[in-house]
Amino acid sequence: MRFLPVSLKGQLIALTLVATILSQLASLLFVLDDQRSRMKTVWLHNVFARVATAKEVIEATPPELHAKILKSVDNWALRYAIGEAPTASTEADVSASLRGQIKKLFRGDSNRVMLTFDASLEEEPLIELLFGDLWRDIKQNFAGKSPNGPPHAPRPAQAHISVPLEGGGWLNVLVLQRGLNAPAWPLIVQFATMAAISAAGIVLVFGRLTRPLKELAKAASALGRGERSAKLDEKGPSEVAETIRAFNEMQERLTTFVHDRAKMLAALGHDLRTPITTLRLRAEFIEDEDIREQIVRTLDEMAQMAEATLSFAREEAAQEQTRLVDMSALTSSVCEDLAEMGLDVACAGTGDFAVRCRPVAMKRALRNVIENAVAYGRRAYVTTEFKHGEARIVVEDDGPGIPEADMEKVFKPFVRLEQSRNKETGGVGLGLAIARSAVRSHGGDIRLENRQGGGLRVVVSFGRALVLETPHLASGSATEDPRKDAA
Repeated sequence: MRFLPVSLKGQLIALTLVATILSQLASLLFVLDDQRSRMKTVWLHNVFARVATAKEVIEATPPELHAKILKSVDNWALRYAIGEAPTASTEADVSASLRGQIKKLFRGDSNRVMLTFDASLEEEPLIELLFGDLWRDIKQNFAGKSPNGPPHAPRPAQAHISVPLEGGGWLNVLVLQRGLNAPAWPLIVQFATMAAISAAGIVLVFGRLTRPLKELAKAASALGRGERSAKLDEKGPSEVAETIRAFNEMQERLTTFVHDRAKMLAALGHDLRTPITTLRLRAEFIEDEDIREQIVRTLDEMAQMAEATLSFAREEAAQEQTRLVDMSALTSSVCEDLAEMGLDVACAGTGDFAVRCRPVAMKRALRNVIENAVAYGRRAYVTTEFKHGEARIVVEDDGPGIPEADMEKVFKPFVRLEQSRNKETGGVGLGLAIARSAVRSHGGDIRLENRQGGGLRVVVSFGRALVLETPHLASGSATEDPRKDAA
């Protein structure tokens, strides 16, 4: 299971927000705990002041009135009783300020004053620390019970206080009211506000940081398809700006290199025409017919290679603009054109999709592949497919296939596996090289594979990022196997 977003921006925002929220929550808990300690001290100050007052009144009145006095000072928060022994068993560890108040209130007897807290109430759950009395009221009202006991049970003791009396005995006080926690809502609202402001700032900052990277990715993808994008603005943090600057320089160098190479090939192909034509004219004066035919055949082959080289160079130097093209329609158009020329070509589609490409270059690439299938495999079956986000144009033939070791070799310029240079099989070995160059310049690829029943399969594929499905065109697409029509 993936918890983090896929994008860099999303991951940075998520991680920073989690760190910010955790730090804010920790601060909130520290503040609430400190406030609880302060409120507890204030509560004990008030309780001891009331106990000291009750002690003074009891010591100043005759014993027969003590019962009435205790009854009059008893309330729902404090229960008073006089006994011979203290009910507080140990002396609690209290703060210095409270110890000072005890000395001030009880003077010489302050060292004998005892305070014992109920151990089960010393530690509060996190939810009670955050929401205090609100949570306790919810439990009591909706669960029908008090927070610390069974339904309708007497309130449990919070603390025991024992104070010695001058006439002997002890004034024992049962404390039934817990000190109120400081209200947490203002702090929670403050925490939520700060978290919201931090989240907004984080989104804006990381959006600004990652936007140049997103633009750089788009430009790099366009460059991979053979498009030259405008020079990117060198903005963002210094590291990002340096990366964009390096990309701009690389794009300029690559564009210059490709254009210079194309111009050189075009010049070479063009300049070869004149000496080949001159040699052909001179060969006509050779009296020996066999020698003359051999020379002319060689010159024809050289002329064909020069024309192919010039055509390849023109493709490399082409400045055709890219646009979104319905590849099913384009493939059908190529098949129809070749069929009208008398080639045995059948075409069908099982999916409609569009690719951003240079249509003339892509049409030439498909034409080369299909012509190659007809030349070496007698006929071509062409199918367009769109499955699982990948688009494919599949060209199959009934030829002998290609050895596995030679499947990459046929894509090299001027390489032909059929060495006879027969005019019927024709070509100089540039067709598949031009096709792969065109397809890869658009971000796609071409691969070869032998069919099980014999013949070769050429797969022109375009990845998920390059393809736009066009299901609204499916109603007009043929879905039958093109081999049925060919039969």
